[in-house]
Amino acid sequence: MNRPVSLPDSHMSKMSQQEQSTMKRLIIAAAVAAMFGAWNVQADEAIAYTVVEGEDIQTVAGRYEVTVEDIMITNGLETEEITIGAVIYIPPKHARGYYDPDAGTYVVAPGDDLYEIAKRFGTTVVAIGEANAMTSNKIEAGAKLQIPD
Repeated sequence: MNRPVSLPDSHMSKMSQQEQSTMKRLIIAAAVAAMFGAWNVQADEAIAYTVVEGEDIQTVAGRYEVTVEDIMITNGLETEEITIGAVIYIPPKHARGYYDPDAGTYVVAPGDDLYEIAKRFGTTVVAIGEANAMTSNKIEAGAKLQIPD
């Protein structure tokens, strides 16, 4: 069970009004910073998100700081239409290159790394390396990778 942390009254009574006020402000600032930081944490994996009334794909993309195209590619959408109650997946900050589901290929985007790409597609770095006859884990933006099943 979580309990609020507080100083014993004996400690607070020994503090001046100014020290008490400063202490309260620090506690509030820390709490706000913790809440804000938790809300803005970027996921390392795709996030399952349920669309609610009043939202469209642009709203969801803006909330998670990804592009509409990122969401469309991740979810295999052909249009920007999403429906209330639909579960869509928000891609991680990395591994946002273009995926062609028909060919099973992924075009590497700037900042991508094999680990993030493997996580996005539920495979391993080794499996991607083997599928592409890679001799190292180095990849460059624009490279086309075959994604193993």
